[in-house]
Amino acid sequence: MTNLIFDLNNILYRSLFVIGGFGKRSYTFDSQKEIDELMRKLSMDTAFLIRLINPSRVIFALDGKSWRKDIFIEENEGYKGDRKKSKIINWENIFKTLDEFIQIIEDNGMIVTKIDTAEADDIIAMWVDELLYNKKQHVISVSGDEDIRQLVKSYTSDDNREIFSTVFNPFMQGKNASRKLYYPHKFKDWLEKEEEVDIWNMSGSIDVDKNDFRRIRDTEKVRIEEVNGNLIALRKVFCGDDGDNIPAIYTWISETAGGEEKEVRITNSKFEKILESIKNEFEPEINHEDLWTKRNQIFQEIKKITKTDPTFKIDKRLKRQLKLVVLDPKLFPETIIDEFNKIKEEQLNKSRPNVGDINMNNMLQGTRYVRASQGGTGTGNEASIFKEIDKLSSKSLF
Repeated sequence: MTNLIFDLNNILYRSLFVIGGFGKRSYTFDSQKEIDELMRKLSMDTAFLIRLINPSRVIFALDGKSWRKDIFIEENEGYKGDRKKSKIINWENIFKTLDEFIQIIEDNGMIVTKIDTAEADDIIAMWVDELLYNKKQHVISVSGDEDIRQLVKSYTSDDNREIFSTVFNPFMQGKNASRKLYYPHKFKDWLEKEEEVDIWNMSGSIDVDKNDFRRIRDTEKVRIEEVNGNLIALRKVFCGDDGDNIPAIYTWISETAGGEEKEVRITNSKFEKILESIKNEFEPEINHEDLWTKRNQIFQEIKKITKTDPTFKIDKRLKRQLKLVVLDPKLFPETIIDEFNKIKEEQLNKSRPNVGDINMNNMLQGTRYVRASQGGTGTGNEASIFKEIDKLSSKSLF
């Protein structure tokens, strides 16, 4: 069984980018026509991916206000503190459209999960843990956010089944661009291995999930790529994330050859030196939890590599970095975990949609976005406004 999880906010902002002509046109989303284009784009692209992946269950994760904004960062104005919303865009209309879309996908049998203080990434991380380890089911998370790749992982069940959490980035931009399916170690061997045929039980010899993954792999313009989710998380702990306004674990002032001062930070090369010094005793590989047991050695390595004498407390600094960048439910506030545990079973028990029947027109059927043909009997419905915006098909990132 394979579960499909959408990072809905990521999909929304990508759609805004495409609808607005990749930043080349001034779309304000004041007009109904522009709003209709956005609804079409969201419906068209999510329906396409659902049919492509053919999941047993579809989940949409939605952003709330992030609990990380309450984490104090002494080096800057705080988590995502430098992000500014465009003042020319009618955000009230955007979020009304998003609310409408959420109602539409729920009416179509899909799950929408939102927790007030959790980001979509946090919700995806909790779903991955629940579905991979507890339900023993595959997960494909859809997002263009590279941070989510740290959720690429595998699990071997008690009955020796290989179960995988993968990430699918469907966004293509530029010449020779491709969609990417990020997978963990062992996935490729599992995917290519043919199952032994049992002539008395042919249905038991067919791995439907494996065939679905193969179809994704073989789809035009899809490239599969192995990544190490643990390493992605570790790198962010030490090097930070400029996109989220998260500093490196340590920055300092250094004097240049010309006598000027400049700010220096832990870079990728310095991170690799620190990692090399502490990872040998961990098998099969070091993960973010191991950092805490080696925090004092890490502090000494930072001093040695940077040739400085840091004044921060390693316990406090490492704890901060882990909470800011690592998508591990064990690091989340208990209130978020409790809220997720209250709603997960009810959402999992929701009737599942027939994914083969999902397309843009069916999703929007019965809404103001799809109207009966004028003068017709109601059969052959189409969205009248869509005739004006078919140009979107030539701009799809999918």
